[in-house]
Amino acid sequence: MNKHFILFLAICGLIIAGCSSGNISTPFKFGKGKYKFTMTDSSGTELLRGTLNVISYENDKFLGTYEFTKISDKSFEGFSSMNGEFSGDLNQKDKRVFINTNPRIADSNVFWNLKIKNNKLSGGWNYSVFRGRSKGGLVSITK
Repeated sequence: MNKHFILFLAICGLIIAGCSSGNISTPFKFGKGKYKFTMTDSSGTELLRGTLNVISYENDKFLGTYEFTKISDKSFEGFSSMNGEFSGDLNQKDKRVFINTNPRIADSNVFWNLKIKNNKLSGGWNYSVFRGRSKGGLVSITK
């Protein structure tokens, strides 16, 4: 009887150990590759979705291209300045990512300021012109 009880406890222990290991999350790693992104207004209403392709990544500086896969509202301020190319930098110490969605010009840009989370990058975006910041919202990037 004791042998069966010990065997039962051993099987239960293995099942519990196997289930608990799936809850461990690995930190989001940002680098070369393809990602999905979603932009919303400040109330969380989706404006657009797309894919981000990091082509070059060196010394925490990166650049690449993006394209829209779903446009829910193209009337938001800044949409017309988003040309499909981006540049940015990664601050490993602060776990922050900055992306300029139109690096070719100094005015009329949408900037993404993101925090590295466990399974994504998330933060805010704002539309910036020479006269200052304009409206913004939220942005999220996943693998």
